[in-house]
Amino acid sequence: MIGKGGKMTPTSSEQNYTNLLIQYQPKPIKTPEEYNVALTIVEEMMSGELTEAETTLFDLLVVLIETYEVQHYPIGEPTATATLESLMHEFDVRPSTLAEVIGSVEQVSKIINGQREVSTSQAESLAKFFNDLSSELSLTSKHFGK
Repeated sequence: MIGKGGKMTPTSSEQNYTNLLIQYQPKPIKTPEEYNVALTIVEEMMSGELTEAETTLFDLLVVLIETYEVQHYPIGEPTATATLESLMHEFDVRPSTLAEVIGSVEQVSKIINGQREVSTSQAESLAKFFNDLSSELSLTSKHFGK
């Protein structure tokens, strides 16, 4: 809105946002402490109805948090070992059960301990084994590194 003398006169929504910016002073997050403060603010904001100005600030804080997380907590592709361990835990599968699928308990142990890679045929067998346990899964040998 343009006021006297050609100056911008903020609307109430813009004024509320300006006040929020002054109160929270959002900026790029550089330390774990700043990260925790931003998380606390966002968590508090999530517990109530937000005005348009608060939603804008919320969105800005989320972007700042995500940027910090990408830089400091990168998430890599899951390894075959991590995938296998997760599935074994989720479906309560023992190494002895997998020995029947991929060869021996020794091979299972070496794979879990990262001492041995999964072969192509083992990856295919593992995918089939876990897919048979749950119709919700659609694993392929690629999930086990092949």
